[in-house]
Amino acid sequence: MADTTPIPVANRFRHLATRELSQLANELQNLKDYAPLTSTGGGQYQGHILAFVKGLRISAKLTYFLRKCISTELLQVSWGHIIDVESGVCSPECDVIIHSPGHYDKWNEGEQPIMEFLFVEAKHVKAVVSCKSTLASIDTEYPAQLRAIGVNSVILFAECCSKTNFENLKQQAIVAGYTGLWCSYFTLSSGNEVEVDEEHHLQFHSAIREQFQAP
Repeated sequence: MADTTPIPVANRFRHLATRELSQLANELQNLKDYAPLTSTGGGQYQGHILAFVKGLRISAKLTYFLRKCISTELLQVSWGHIIDVESGVCSPECDVIIHSPGHYDKWNEGEQPIMEFLFVEAKHVKAVVSCKSTLASIDTEYPAQLRAIGVNSVILFAECCSKTNFENLKQQAIVAGYTGLWCSYFTLSSGNEVEVDEEHHLQFHSAIREQFQAP
């Protein structure tokens, strides 16, 4: 007999809010065992998926999620560099930039571009998201580099990290100047098992909407 228990109203649309994050977690788990492409010398290589390409996939999928998250606001979510026109300063590459509409320049070609890389003025940037693969330590320099050009909100998002070490890494991230740490899925102590935490995804969704005042 089918279960006819009504779904609580508060939970009815949970999967819609975080669908992209769940899909990303499932996709990345399948790629986790493919080592980055590395040279063995003499023109020979081993591994399957270049780490840079996998990183682009993570940041692209996260960009789509964030665009939906704050779609009610007059903001854009892009990949690129942040520049200060007056001083001539250019930031390191930014995986995800949340900014006011528009850009200083855009690199792409043709009607079906492979990439869309923007140069965004620092005064229009609201936040940056730094994307990592397996997170085991915190880059303490990156938030300071962005603060130097006027960007004060830097969020850290990882493909995965140890569940038992998450709170420790989160505290280190806050001390380093990040405004939060989130991940697609957790690795468990066994090393071979993973956990996709829907509640963690929902908390990330809520934190983003609250930060950018999306209703």
